[in-house]
Amino acid sequence: MDAALEQCLRRNGKSLSEQPFRDMMEGMRADAVNNRIVENMDDLELYSYQVAGTVGCMLLPILNADMDRAREPAIALGKAIQLINILRDAKPDAALGRVYLPQDMLTSESVSNEDILTLKSSDGYRRVVQKVADRAHDLLMEAEIGKSSLPGLGPVFVQIIIELYRGYLVKLEQMNYDNLNAEGERVKISTLQKIGASAKALFVILSPVK
Repeated sequence: MDAALEQCLRRNGKSLSEQPFRDMMEGMRADAVNNRIVENMDDLELYSYQVAGTVGCMLLPILNADMDRAREPAIALGKAIQLINILRDAKPDAALGRVYLPQDMLTSESVSNEDILTLKSSDGYRRVVQKVADRAHDLLMEAEIGKSSLPGLGPVFVQIIIELYRGYLVKLEQMNYDNLNAEGERVKISTLQKIGASAKALFVILSPVK
């Protein structure tokens, strides 16, 4: 672990936990391996926690959040973001020789890594993408339900992120989950759609619960 980080953790030991930092470094080490294989959805979710869910765990003490209530929603949000970014980046990842979709799901649909690396889409491939997208959707829901555990403007910022990433899921659905043939390098939404997502988030936050 970096000496400066260790010093920071020693100074703030009562509020900052060392574990999320170690978990993130483990995820980075795993990702540095050539021809890295993601065996199944559990493997993918572990990686998503390590490189993104940990960020929420690091931020919660700084936000003075209730760790018992906020930890799982924060992890869910980070994992959802990472899963969606993996789906958005399938094309550039293929150019780098990387496949992050679970191998067992691809095998069950008769999809090979070579198919993905050569940008060969199929009905089976799109079904795998949809299953991962559905899991990301569920995680966004979990994060949305738990956002009230954050103090101050935390729920507003979380809702904006949730609506933005729901926008990416809608875009994937409109593309029939064919992210290998996305225009440009990655799946994107327009600036107008981003503004709309932010406006929707504010409406959700400000609307009274019925």
